[in-house]
Amino acid sequence: MKSSVLPLALLASLTAVTAAEQGIIPFSEIRPGMTGVGRTVFSGTKIEDFQVEVIGTLENVAPRRNLILVRLSGGPLATTGVLAGMSGSPVYIKDRLAGAVGFTWAFSKEAVAGVTPIQEMLAIEDKETPSVASRARAPLPPEAGTAGLGFLRDPRGLPAYFSSYFDRLPSEGKASSPMTPIATPLLFAGMPRATLDALAPGLLRAGLVPIQGGSAGKGAAQGSEADLVPGAGVGLRLARGDVDISAICTVTHRERDRLLACGHPLLNLGPVDLIMTTASVNGLLPSLQESFKFASAGDDVGVFRQDRSTGVLGYVGKKPRTIPIRVEMQPEKGPGRRYAFDVVEDPFLAPYIIYAALNGVLSSEEKDYGDVTLAYKDGSTIKVAGEDDINLGNLFSGDLARMYASGTVAFLTQILLNSEYRSVHINGINLILGTADGRRTARLERAWASQDRVHAGDRLQVSVTIRPFRDPEVTRQIDIQIPEGVQPGRLVLQVGDSLALARTEQDDDDFMPKDLKQLIWLINHLRKNNRIYAVLTRGDNGIVFQGQRLPNLPPSVAQVMVRPQTRGNYLRVFYRGIAEEAVETDYAIDGYKLLSVDVEE
Repeated sequence: MKSSVLPLALLASLTAVTAAEQGIIPFSEIRPGMTGVGRTVFSGTKIEDFQVEVIGTLENVAPRRNLILVRLSGGPLATTGVLAGMSGSPVYIKDRLAGAVGFTWAFSKEAVAGVTPIQEMLAIEDKETPSVASRARAPLPPEAGTAGLGFLRDPRGLPAYFSSYFDRLPSEGKASSPMTPIATPLLFAGMPRATLDALAPGLLRAGLVPIQGGSAGKGAAQGSEADLVPGAGVGLRLARGDVDISAICTVTHRERDRLLACGHPLLNLGPVDLIMTTASVNGLLPSLQESFKFASAGDDVGVFRQDRSTGVLGYVGKKPRTIPIRVEMQPEKGPGRRYAFDVVEDPFLAPYIIYAALNGVLSSEEKDYGDVTLAYKDGSTIKVAGEDDINLGNLFSGDLARMYASGTVAFLTQILLNSEYRSVHINGINLILGTADGRRTARLERAWASQDRVHAGDRLQVSVTIRPFRDPEVTRQIDIQIPEGVQPGRLVLQVGDSLALARTEQDDDDFMPKDLKQLIWLINHLRKNNRIYAVLTRGDNGIVFQGQRLPNLPPSVAQVMVRPQTRGNYLRVFYRGIAEEAVETDYAIDGYKLLSVDVEE
C-alpha cells in the first residue's frame, strides 16, 4: 500500500513545483477572499489593470472542468459590468496566473465573472493535430438530397438552411444554467445594416454578438505581433478585404510563438485554421443586456489552430490557408464595380462566411427589398485544386434572388470542403454578376410538337409559348434530333423548366457519385433556371451502377444487381433519356408540359 501512495504524493509535489516555476497558481490553491489583478484593454491598445476578488470556486462544472468565481472592479467595470470582448483577460493572484475571464451571468447587477483555470487552457496544446481531415465538417442536411444536389436544383431551401446554420452546434450549458460564456463580438466591416440584422438571430444563438463596424482606418494604431502580450486585444479573422469579419477577445498567455486566448471557445470546433490579428478598442457600449467593446481587427500576425472548450490556441508568425473571392458587378444601368476579399478555408465556417459576405455585397449594390434579377455570367467559376472548374452560369429572379445567388455559391463551397472523397482545396472563386431591377420571370403557357409521328433520324420542332411577367407572350422553338437507331414505339416528350424536370427525376437523389470528379461533372451539368428544356424519354428497366449506365436489363439481372448490399452504388432507371435540347431565355422559367411522340419503322 505504501509503495502506491508515495508516487502519488511525489507526483502532486512535482506538479506544484512545475506550476510555481511557470508562474501559475493551481486551481487547488484558490480560496475565497483572495485578491488579485486582471489585465485587458478598455481603449485603443493600452493594457490596463482591474481588480479581482475571489468569491468562490465551482468544481466539476463539466467533466474535469472547474471555474473560479470572481468579482471585478476598477476602470469602467462599475458602469459596464463584464464586457463582451474581454474574454481571455488574464487574472493574476499573488503575481501568479490563475486563468482567464471567460464566463458571466445575464443581467447581473455586479461585474461577476467565471475564470477558466489556466492549467485547463494549457491542456489545449495536448490536442494539437496538423490533420486537415480532423477539422469540424458541416454535414449536408437530408433535405439537400444526396451529395447536396437537391439544394442546387431547387435553391428555395437555402435561406432557411443558412439562417439556422449554427443551430447544429450544441449550446454549452445554456439550457441548464444561466452561466454562459461571455459573448464574443463579431465585427463586420463592409456589411450593410439590413444584412447584419438578418444574420443576427442565428449568430446570437451561437454566442456571437454581430456588430457593424469598420476598419481601424489609416493612421490608427494597428500594433504588431510583439504587442500580443497577456491583456492585449486579439482578433480571429474569418474574412479580410472589402468585406472584413473578425471576432475579438483578449490574450491570456503567450510563450514564444504560442498564444492562448478567450478563456472559452469561439464555437468549440476543435482543429481550425483562422487568421490571428492584432486588435484595438474604439469604444465601450454599456448595456443592461450585454455590454461590449467596439473594436477593430488590425494586421494579420499568425494563425489560430485550436478552438476548444477552454479557449483558443494559435501561433504567431504562421499563415492560414484562405480562399480568394473576386466579384465583378455588371449592372444593367450604371458603372460596374469590383470587390475582393479572402475567406478562411475552414470546412464549417467558410460556407456561412461566403453566404454572409455575398449577401452584404449584393445588398449594398442592389437593394434589400423588392424584386431583383441576378445572373451569373460566363467566367463565373469555382477553381478546385487538381480538378475541373465548376461553372456557375445561372439566373435568379424575385424578392429572394439575392439569397439564392449567394446561397448557391456558399453551398457549393460546403459540398467541396466537406467532400467525403478526399480533402479539397479551393484555389479561388470568381463571380461575374449581371444585375437588373425588377422581376424577370416567365410562365410556360403552351407547348406543341410539329408532328406526333416521326422516324429515326428526323428533326422534331417543338414550339413553346411563355408569358413573361407583365409582358406579352413570346414563342420560342426548340429543335430536337430523333437519334438514329432508336427503336419504334412511344416516346415521352417533357417540356419545362429545370426544377419541374428535376421533380420528375427524384430517383436521381438516390445515386451517390463515385468520386469527386464525377460529382463536379454532375454539378456542371445541372440544368439552368433560365432555359426551356425539351427531353425525350422512354420506359427502361436498367440501372446506373458505379457511374456506368446499363440499359434495358432483363428483370432477373436487374434484381440481382440491386441487391441490398449494393445500396448507394446504384440507381434504378425506370426511364431512359433519348435526347435533350434547350433554349436559353432572359427569364427564370416556370412551367411543365407533357407530350408524346410515336416513332414509326
